[in-house]
Amino acid sequence: MVFERGDEPSFEQLLAGQIRQNARLFFRLALGILHDPSAAEDICQQAVLKACERQSELRDAAALKSWLSRVVVNESLQLLRRRKIESRVLAGTGAVSANTLAPSAAGFELREAVLAAMVDLPESERVVVMLRIMDGQSGREVGKLLRCSDSEISRRLHRGMEKLRQVLADWQPV
Repeated sequence: MVFERGDEPSFEQLLAGQIRQNARLFFRLALGILHDPSAAEDICQQAVLKACERQSELRDAAALKSWLSRVVVNESLQLLRRRKIESRVLAGTGAVSANTLAPSAAGFELREAVLAAMVDLPESERVVVMLRIMDGQSGREVGKLLRCSDSEISRRLHRGMEKLRQVLADWQPV
């Protein structure tokens, strides 16, 4: 984008310019990690929303491009990790193998069984499992939100996941 001398572009103009120039790059970054076009689009939208939240920090066009690229990569990797954890949890129940996690009636029933089992968890563990596993937040983010140490979040997550595994060990699709 070209601006007259002394004519400072607004953040919206900078962001719009970066999106116009680099949208394909951002999408390819996410798609290369996730191999899912729909999820890649969602990640790109999340990156734009995060940029809007931090617009006071992002005023340089070159820095904005690299920042958006980094956010797309980090968010994509975080989603990939969350999916792997969910598949391990579901596979660990013995109800579904990690390779058969495609949407299906059994998958829907298992999700419902997990949600029902979560109701029986103590609130402190249920909240941590929801935020970490289902919402994909980092341990540090959850710790800040709940005002707990990282190690306490880890303990609660471990206890909650163990209880879910025990409850769901005998689960069978109807």
